[in-house]
Amino acid sequence: MSNKTKKEVLQENSNYKTLINGVLNQLGEMSYLEDIRNHGIDGGFAGFTYYSDTVKFATRHRSSIVTLLEDQADQFGEDVVKMVSGFGFFKNGGMDAEDKKDLYRFLGGGKCKETTIPNLMAWYAAEEVARMFEAAN
Repeated sequence: MSNKTKKEVLQENSNYKTLINGVLNQLGEMSYLEDIRNHGIDGGFAGFTYYSDTVKFATRHRSSIVTLLEDQADQFGEDVVKMVSGFGFFKNGGMDAEDKKDLYRFLGGGKCKETTIPNLMAWYAAEEVARMFEAAN
């Protein structure tokens, strides 16, 4: 499967230019994008493996991540919190009250008490950016 070029992706997704560049800089390798699309990011990719990296990334790019979440939730006719509760490890067990509080803190610009939500948001951003590079067949 072929990938779009960085220039194409930036042109098509100009609202997310900072996030796209942030993900690519964090990964260090565009070659990882296809693996991330095919297998998810939780397999361990440079810059997205350790909480110290993912929390810093999510905090730095919070505004762009929240915009992407809101845009996608709107496209799906979904509430942001409900949409996020279907991500990753929440998919099967759902979010507990503390996770929801941390998500609201993240969305509102506050500091999360745990690393779970910022890590999930960094992974979400990386997976969504990877999808942006997928060329239509």
